[in-house]
Amino acid sequence: MMRPPRARLGRIGIVAVLAVCIGALAPSLTSSTPAVAAVNGQMVHPASGNIQSKVGDGCRNNYRAHEGIDISATRGTPILAAYDGVIKSRTVNSGYGNYTDVEHPGGYVTRYAHMASPGTYAPGTRVVRGQQIGVIGNTGNSAAYHLHFEVRLNGTVYTAVNQGYTCLSNVTRGAAIPMFFPGLGSGPAPAVVSADYTGDNKADLLVVAGDGDLSLRAGTGSGGFQGITNLFGSWADSRRHVTHTDFNGDGRGDFLAARSDGILEFYAGRGAGAFASATSVGNGWYNMLHTASGADYTGDGKQDVLGVSSAGVLTIYRGNGTGAFGSPHVTVGGGWQGFHFLIGGDFNNDGRGDIIAMSDTGTLYFYPGKPNGFETRRVVGSGWVEFTAATGGVDYDGDGRADVLVRTPSAQLYLYPGRGTGEFGARRLVSSDWADHLAIE
Repeated sequence: MMRPPRARLGRIGIVAVLAVCIGALAPSLTSSTPAVAAVNGQMVHPASGNIQSKVGDGCRNNYRAHEGIDISATRGTPILAAYDGVIKSRTVNSGYGNYTDVEHPGGYVTRYAHMASPGTYAPGTRVVRGQQIGVIGNTGNSAAYHLHFEVRLNGTVYTAVNQGYTCLSNVTRGAAIPMFFPGLGSGPAPAVVSADYTGDNKADLLVVAGDGDLSLRAGTGSGGFQGITNLFGSWADSRRHVTHTDFNGDGRGDFLAARSDGILEFYAGRGAGAFASATSVGNGWYNMLHTASGADYTGDGKQDVLGVSSAGVLTIYRGNGTGAFGSPHVTVGGGWQGFHFLIGGDFNNDGRGDIIAMSDTGTLYFYPGKPNGFETRRVVGSGWVEFTAATGGVDYDGDGRADVLVRTPSAQLYLYPGRGTGEFGARRLVSSDWADHLAIE
C-alpha cells in the first residue's frame, strides 16, 4: 500500500473480509505450487489468496488511492516472481514495508511489498517466472497479512493489470494471470547493475583522472562511455581501492573507497550521478592488495565485499544490506597475492558472486561462487598480462551478461563481452582516449 492517509480508510474493510476469507482460503494456501501454465509474455500470480483491492479500486464499490493488487494471505505464504527478470531493489520503507522490485523485459517492473522480511535475493540477481523471492508479511503501512503486487511500465503504474483480477475472488500462485502484457516478451531483462550511478539502467564507470579528481563517465548501454563529469577533487593522494556496489540494496549504484588512514568509506548513490556524504564502515583497508564487490558472496541476498590482505588472505566481508557490515566475516584462504587484478560479479548468471582473476603471468581464471566460498577455479584465458587497468562484473553492452573492461599501455580501452558462463567473447575496442586515467572502476 501507499499514500497512508487514504490507505487507512480501507483497513476496517480489509480486516473484516480477511476474517471471513482466511478460513475458505486455507486449502489453497497450504497446497503445493502448481506448474506454471503461462506462455511467453504472460505473468503468473505471485501469491495465493483473495483479491482485496485493485489499482484505484477498494473492491467494495469504493475508490482507493492505491497503485497495486492486494492479495490477502496467511503469514509466511510464498511469494513468486511474476516473470523472468532481475532483482532491481531489495529494501524497506514506512509505506511498503519490506519490498522487492523485479525488472523485466519490455520496460516492466513488478513490486512485491509488505514482505515478512527483506526479499531472498540481492539486487542484480536473475530470477525466473515462478521462482520464490520472499514470503507474505504485514510490514509497513499494512492492516493485515497480504501482498501488495504492483506493476509499472516505463516508470508509470500499469493500471491495465486490473484486467487480470476480479475483486474478492481467489487466485493461486503460479497460475497464469489471464491477460497479455504487450512487449513483455522473452528478451533479456535490463541488468540492474551495481555500477549504475545515473539511474538509467546502464553501467557507468568511475575514473581517477590524471589531476587526481574522481570523475564519472556515464555508460551508453552498448559498450561505450560518455565524457567526464567531475565528482570529487584531490582524490588520488588520499584514497584507493574504489569498488562499485549496491551496498544498501536500494537499486542505486554506490561505491566504497579506502582512505589513506585505513578508513573504508561508503558513498551511497542517489541517482543522477550524485552521492551522499561518505560514512565510515571499516578500518584497515588502505593496504589491501585487492578489493571487489558488486555481488552476493554469502547467499543471504545482500551484496558483500571481498578483500585480499597484504599477506594474500581472501576474506568475504558480509554486507548487512543497509550500507554497513554484518557478521561473521568469512575467511576463504590464502594464496591470493599472485594476481594482478581481481574482479567481482556474477559471471555465470546463477545469482552467486564469482571472481575473475588475472594472474601475474597472464592466465585468466574463473572462480565460480558458492555460499561463503568458491568452487574449483578453471582457466578461461591467457595473455592477460599487458593491461594497466581492469574492472567489470556488470553488463556494459546491454545483453544481460557481466563483462570485463581492460586498458592497454597504449591507452586503448577494450570490452570483453561476457558469455554468461564465466568465459568471454572476442574483445572489441571501446576507444583510445584513456591515457589520462590513473584508475577505472
